[in-house]
Amino acid sequence: MTDIDVGGTLIPAMVMAAVAAWLIVLPAGESRTKPRNRSPAWLAPRSGAPAPEVRVVAGLAAGCGVMAAVSWPFPVAVVVAGAAGAMVWWGSGRLESSAHRREEQRRAAQLPETLMMLSSAMEAGLPLRSAVTTVAESLDGPCAEDLRRLASSLAAGVPDSKAWSVLASAPVWRDPAQDVSRAVDSGEGVSELLSAHAAQLQIAAAEQAGKKARKAGVDAIGPLVCCHLPAFLLVGVVPIIAGMVLGVL
Repeated sequence: MTDIDVGGTLIPAMVMAAVAAWLIVLPAGESRTKPRNRSPAWLAPRSGAPAPEVRVVAGLAAGCGVMAAVSWPFPVAVVVAGAAGAMVWWGSGRLESSAHRREEQRRAAQLPETLMMLSSAMEAGLPLRSAVTTVAESLDGPCAEDLRRLASSLAAGVPDSKAWSVLASAPVWRDPAQDVSRAVDSGEGVSELLSAHAAQLQIAAAEQAGKKARKAGVDAIGPLVCCHLPAFLLVGVVPIIAGMVLGVL
């Protein structure tokens, strides 16, 4: 009986491990022979999600955990374990790490300055490609890394419009990069586009900072009331009531 139970637990685990290994290795093998098909949007992980290998291992662990925990008939257990593993694999693709969130916040904070520097470099007479390289070398942080990757793509022969459209896949860069991608072939108005987006982002950042300040002021009212109301009652109200009571007596 013990051998059957052990086999009933280990065999499915081995099968699921083989499937997970196939899922991890297959994309690399396919990429050398033919283009990979783009997965549906609802299956694609969000930006900043755990790596595909981590998601597969998490799904595998969930499936094996279900197989080890239940005593249902084997076909039912396999179906439930597979569903649990798939849900964990898909759900982990919806998560965003705190490190990625902080990096996106830094990127958003740095973007207005980056766009303004690109615009200033172009107004000084540099072409867009040279402006990208110059600004990338002058800055540090996420936006500088983005510009370095952009400069590398341009140096490798990628057309300007294509390289900027790839940069537009980053949420923070989407609007300015899309506009530059459309205007870059003509070369006209790119500097004005960059400065306009920088100004819009600066206004939006100022409005967001104002909202946070107002919210902080509202949130501070409650603690202040809790701190000062007892003192007001003891110093101002209690003596008056006590004097009235003593006067009546």
